[in-house]
Amino acid sequence: MGLSVFGRVSGSPDGFDDGDPAMSGPSFEAPRGGAVGLPLYTSLRHDTSPAVLARARSIADYAVSMMDSLDYTLDARTGSATITGRIRGTSSPSSRYTVNVYFNTDTGEISGGGCTCPAYARGYDICKHMAALVIAFINDPDRFDGFGAPQSISSSRRLLAAMQQLDEQDDQARRARRRESMINAGTSDGRGRASQPKVVPGSVMLAPILSYLDGRWSVEFRIGVEGAMYVLKSISTLLDDMRLSSYRAYGQKLAFTHTPAMLDSRSRAMLGFLNRIEDVRRAVDLQDVRYGALGSVRIDRHLPLAESETARLLDIVAAAPDAAGSDNTRIGLVLDEWFNRSPVYVPVNGEGPDAMPVVSMTRINGDGGVDGYSLHGRPPIETTITGDDGVWLLMPPADAHGRRALRNTMLTSRAHSTMRISAVGYRFVRCPKPLEPFADLLPVVCGEDPNGEIVAFDDAPLFARTLMPRLVDAGLMSAGDVPREIELLRPVECEPEFYLDRDDKGITCVAKARYGDRETTIVPQRGGDFIAGATPMVGAGHDFAAERAMLDLVRTYFAIPSSADPAFIGRDETMRIIALFDEGLPALRAMGRVFTTPAFDRLLAPKPPSVTVGLAIRSNLVEISPIADEVPPDEVGALLASYRRRQRFHRLKDGTFVDLRGAKLDALDRVAADLDLDESELDDGPVTLPGMQAFLLDGELAGEGVRKEPSFMRYVDELKTIDPTRYAVPDELAHVLRPYQVEGFRWLRTLCDKGFGGILADEMGLGKSVQLIALLLSLSDVHADTAAADTTADASDAAKPAPSLIVCPASLVYNWVAEFSKFAPGVDVVAVAGTKAERRDAIARCVGKGSVLITSYDLLRRDVDDYKDVRFDVMALDEAQVIKNHTTKIARAVKAIGAEHRFALTGTPIENRLSELWSIFDFLMPGLLGSYRRFHERYELPISNARAADRSTAEGRAAAEVNPEGERVAHRLQALVGVFIKRRLKAQVLTDLPDKIETTVTVQLEGEQRRLYAAHEQRLRQQLEHSADADFNTSKIQILAELMKLRQICCDPRLLYANAKDHSAKLAAIEELISSCMSEGKKALVFSQFTSFLDLIAARLDRDDVAYYTITGSTPKRRRLELVDRFNADDTPVFLISLKAGNTGLNLVGASVVIHADPWWNAAAQDQATDRAHRIGQRRDVDVYRIVAKDTIEERILELQHSKSELARRFTDAEALAAAAPATISTLSRDDLLGLLG
Repeated sequence: MGLSVFGRVSGSPDGFDDGDPAMSGPSFEAPRGGAVGLPLYTSLRHDTSPAVLARARSIADYAVSMMDSLDYTLDARTGSATITGRIRGTSSPSSRYTVNVYFNTDTGEISGGGCTCPAYARGYDICKHMAALVIAFINDPDRFDGFGAPQSISSSRRLLAAMQQLDEQDDQARRARRRESMINAGTSDGRGRASQPKVVPGSVMLAPILSYLDGRWSVEFRIGVEGAMYVLKSISTLLDDMRLSSYRAYGQKLAFTHTPAMLDSRSRAMLGFLNRIEDVRRAVDLQDVRYGALGSVRIDRHLPLAESETARLLDIVAAAPDAAGSDNTRIGLVLDEWFNRSPVYVPVNGEGPDAMPVVSMTRINGDGGVDGYSLHGRPPIETTITGDDGVWLLMPPADAHGRRALRNTMLTSRAHSTMRISAVGYRFVRCPKPLEPFADLLPVVCGEDPNGEIVAFDDAPLFARTLMPRLVDAGLMSAGDVPREIELLRPVECEPEFYLDRDDKGITCVAKARYGDRETTIVPQRGGDFIAGATPMVGAGHDFAAERAMLDLVRTYFAIPSSADPAFIGRDETMRIIALFDEGLPALRAMGRVFTTPAFDRLLAPKPPSVTVGLAIRSNLVEISPIADEVPPDEVGALLASYRRRQRFHRLKDGTFVDLRGAKLDALDRVAADLDLDESELDDGPVTLPGMQAFLLDGELAGEGVRKEPSFMRYVDELKTIDPTRYAVPDELAHVLRPYQVEGFRWLRTLCDKGFGGILADEMGLGKSVQLIALLLSLSDVHADTAAADTTADASDAAKPAPSLIVCPASLVYNWVAEFSKFAPGVDVVAVAGTKAERRDAIARCVGKGSVLITSYDLLRRDVDDYKDVRFDVMALDEAQVIKNHTTKIARAVKAIGAEHRFALTGTPIENRLSELWSIFDFLMPGLLGSYRRFHERYELPISNARAADRSTAEGRAAAEVNPEGERVAHRLQALVGVFIKRRLKAQVLTDLPDKIETTVTVQLEGEQRRLYAAHEQRLRQQLEHSADADFNTSKIQILAELMKLRQICCDPRLLYANAKDHSAKLAAIEELISSCMSEGKKALVFSQFTSFLDLIAARLDRDDVAYYTITGSTPKRRRLELVDRFNADDTPVFLISLKAGNTGLNLVGASVVIHADPWWNAAAQDQATDRAHRIGQRRDVDVYRIVAKDTIEERILELQHSKSELARRFTDAEALAAAAPATISTLSRDDLLGLLG
């Protein structure tokens, strides 16, 4: 352990956890009363080399014997501390060195110090003695006299500094007023001297003097009044005096209080200029930060200037008023150090006509002809100065001919003479705006050589293509002054031209370079300029670089067989032709102009292809006809294949290319994808499909690209909008069916007439059975009328009515018999039950009769061979979710029965998985949804993946937006099957049906029940968390058994442990609810999955002398109906029912209270159970109570129920599009199961 800051710090023995070997050893102990130890050490390590720091450490370890006279002083106003001491030398112990170090107590930054040792004298920043003194102070500050001494209360530093500055300004102002009054009185200024002349405001001038030495600019100033100018020795002092309003004397004739008002207008502008420069210098000053020099910029007499700063200074001078005889528009200039004491004041002029240089060019003739050329620029220009507001030219003196005057020569001794440059005759002139882009050229072409600038003959082409165009374009050189041979070398604008043609062999390209009225053929290479190995001919009027680029571009897309032939692409080189259209033509047009012949133009279709999908009905079949104007009908399939491969172009059989950018093939693409149409099928002409596919096509295809024929629209509308006068309700039911049931009957009849099947998925309790009975009665009447009308001799056999078959759960067989007896007593109804022989005989008797056979799913599976020779008119499955698993024997048996019309009755066509819907439609209309493998890939997987993204969270919604495929597939499936599913809810059609009030009753497990639940939950959690993936998959049955135990404990621990106490929270809640119902005169249904729990409830009712009935799976079918009738008729208050035995087919409207003792995974099963009471015939509001144990798995089961219900509604209710949860408990992952545990 160590201290913080001035004490020990945890981590390292020395209190500083930095791993520095130099600081190993005894712990640092820093001064009390401050937080500078660590920062002080950090500053020391930053400023000192490791070697010096290691030696300092060894000295500090013996500080007691090697150091004396240790002292500490603190300036409370500034926060600066000084430590001093004497240290004995290590190599010469007799030596004593005086050491001091300065540092800031706020930041710990070392700002300076010194030592009398030889090492410090040799230039060490911090010697080992200074470092040792700092380390000794950090280790033991109490040894330093003055540390820890009581300090008097002092003002805060920032406030004190502000007050001191104000005091100094006030003092300066008082002294200035006193001096002014003394000067006005003509008395002494108090210093024993005669009074100085009075300086009036606005009279003080700053005179700048620019120096241009070795290509660098600098400035100094003189300050004064008219007739008395003094050298300004420190620019920074002037700026400080102006900020503090200080009084300062420069000489006998100049002394004044420094305020901006004392300066004339130009000088005030220069003052602002200097302030900005000082600010910039401070901002970039990063020198010597270790010793506190940051921000201490001082500008003395000479101020180096950047080029832009020099230009700004000239702008200020040029903007001054030009009074007669005034030097305001002049500036001092020094071009040679020799003249530092006597600068020349040169004019700073605005733009003038004499500032426009003129460049001429003359030949230099030699013995063999022209040796070169001379460029003469007039007037001469020394240099340019570029600023934010333009460019300045420094122009030297010129003679009468505009040539540069000779330099001044001065004799400096008798022995020799030295050339000195005087600024006499120089001037600053603004560069004309048109020349600013070429300003850098001006000192080159208007240089100092009186003989001009020389261009060698060999460099003439370089001059002609670089400098000469710029000089002529800027107006510096007249085109007439350019020698003819140079003008001919000047590059001319090359205009590339490409000529494209097409013949039987392929595509040709001729490339020409046009220069005004002249043209040169590049391809074919007739001139031979670019033949391999040949040197291009040097001649006038050619841009050889442009011509070479033309040739290279043509070679990129074409082959050039020989220098005499045009570029060429063969007619069978499809990829090269596509590359030409895709990339080549845009590249050619970008380089120059492209000319094409009509034959070439015909190679590319004039517009992108557009294929319209025609839909019609022919003989109850859907006919799909692709219609394309630009593409032959037998090439539509190949066109779509290219479109799907994202090709840019597609080539037709006649060689024409069609551009697929902007092609309108989306409708055709969707149809082909949805119906698995391949290329050959599309090429063979119109495609015919079963009529049931019309509704998918109608829902999926609309708008542009689709043409629906009247026959197609009529076919679709006949099922979507059924004519109410088309089908009459059978007389037996004319006054029985409710309006929505009449609508359901007509829907079933329409499906029959069109040869379709369907799912009547009305909510439980809406009378699906009576709607089916109405259909069978109607068909029976039709068959009777047909038989009566057919009087041919051989019509008797053909007109024999076919029987119908209803398959239902075993518990509902006799319920169906009772329904027929009630609504259609004239129909011959046969219950296929009893022994095998009795069932076989019943089936045989019905052949050739219009009877209705009713059997159970289990008996149908056993008797399937007895049905193989029977062809049924109508086959209907009640509670069709029984065949939801298409791999079961029952499902296969049901689908093996022959029938003209197939229907399914179920309030829950989807309970867990989407595959359940496929299995039912595979019975109704095989092939509508394709094979299960195809359905799984096309629909089930995308929709399940979309449901995996939980839309209740922001992340889930974002995932669904990124991948909307699931929603699109769901809409497509709904369009395909939606028309074959009829679902109505009670809330929609039974406005007179009493309300269903659902309440969740939460009970708290306590005592032994809570402890048992917690123990089992913990055991299951550990099993899930510590099992490997392989073990998890193999032990899933065991895990499900553990989940069952948790649910049993929630009901009553005695379901699992026979010796458990009778302290069930649920049992008490159920007992209380039943008691409340009885006091209100209501009857209750109690559902539970566990028959053993029903036994415990029955025991409690026996104890309370409450009468009840019970139905479980062991109750015979006929006995169930008897008990139902008795319960509805008598006063028995309670009916105990196992969930699976009594959730379908029972009419228990005598009860108005439903109690679900334990939630089941499948919400649909519970809803079916609830609807035993909440159905037609119920006159009282139905109260539904779900008893749920708090903080247990049962609460998570309720959440799972809700999400499952959403999947069913998605495809049976067109308005429900919410996401759903995982399919079934057996498919939950390890994380899902842990989530159920909470």
